[in-house]
Amino acid sequence: MSAPAPRRFAAALLGSEAPGTRGSAAPRPPTGDLFDEPAVTAELARRARVSGLLIGVVAVVLLPAWSLLDAIVEPELAASFTVVRFVSLVPMLAALGLLWARPVGRRHPELLTVAILAVAQFEIAWMVAQVDNVESYALGLSIALYGSGGLLAARLRWTGAVAGITWTALAGAVVLSPEPMLARDVASVSFYIGTATVVALVTHALRQALAVRELRARVDLERERDRTRGLLARLDRLSHEDPLTGVANRRRWDAELDTACDRARAEGSAVAVLLVDLDHFKAVNDRHGHAGGDTALRAVAALLAGRVRGDDLVARLGGDELGVLMPGADADRAVGLAEGLRGATAQLQLPGFAAGELTLSLGVAVGTGPAAVPAELMTRADAGLYAAKSTRNAVGVLPGVPVPSSGGLAPH
Repeated sequence: MSAPAPRRFAAALLGSEAPGTRGSAAPRPPTGDLFDEPAVTAELARRARVSGLLIGVVAVVLLPAWSLLDAIVEPELAASFTVVRFVSLVPMLAALGLLWARPVGRRHPELLTVAILAVAQFEIAWMVAQVDNVESYALGLSIALYGSGGLLAARLRWTGAVAGITWTALAGAVVLSPEPMLARDVASVSFYIGTATVVALVTHALRQALAVRELRARVDLERERDRTRGLLARLDRLSHEDPLTGVANRRRWDAELDTACDRARAEGSAVAVLLVDLDHFKAVNDRHGHAGGDTALRAVAALLAGRVRGDDLVARLGGDELGVLMPGADADRAVGLAEGLRGATAQLQLPGFAAGELTLSLGVAVGTGPAAVPAELMTRADAGLYAAKSTRNAVGVLPGVPVPSSGGLAPH
């Protein structure tokens, strides 16, 4: 059975279903209470303060300006009414000043706005009980209701509070009036105020429903933007990261190598390249399976990543071959790091692997200034790696590169 029409219409106003589009949109995922969102709460407070300032300024301008109406409609009472109007301005201006002050105005904008309107309503209600032309002053009472319903950016209950204050002020004025009001005057004023109350509440409810839909759309859009930014960041990371080892992939290696060589040629500085290969990797796969081979690759990649400097780059270049890019590194540092990596790998203790089962062969190439050319560095490092693999568990360095003394070096 379908929901009653008023309920469906209310649901549409609150943004859960648009009239005439039932079932056409995908259900909205639960997002919790919209008003619990910190950003939404801050935006609502800002809107309430801005609209309250507008209402307050209009009220403090119109209240004394209506002294002209007093002079035209009730000339005998105009002088006393003018005094009352200007006296009423004191608390209204005080509330407006608090509303303007950011700390207080941000915390209680609705309360301060209603306080301004309450002073105006009590003052006008007092006048209604004393004049003959009640319709003109009843119009003054209705203006505050229209202003709250049509302008105040706050919950519906605040316009309801203005309506309650208006009726209370009117009832008090009628009861406390020194001369009883005519029944037709009471009925006339009640009709004006009743109509204004209904219009103000309905207008406010519709505005609030539209505001909630707008804010919900903005929150959903911001969430979608955050999700999209996260996905794009992840996609960018995945496009430059090797999924098995978590280090950089060949695409990023090539880009970073080009950049490092460009900088080295421009600044006359050095750049070093280490090519790293796991010895007898096919035999490792045969003994431990592909899962064991993956474990070995991840362990070696983590070892390399943990021993390089912050501006160095570790990448998987393909298969069991890894690379270390060292911008600004001279031969001593490059070969020293290569020897350290070789020795540390030989001491790795992995579950299911024998001691010393994993070893590395490394090729080192260093280019300075004009010699920092990506293709040449890779070729020379590859030649050094080839020389190291002739004995395994060694570091291969091209002739002419000074190296520390070590039994693990294999000059080419």
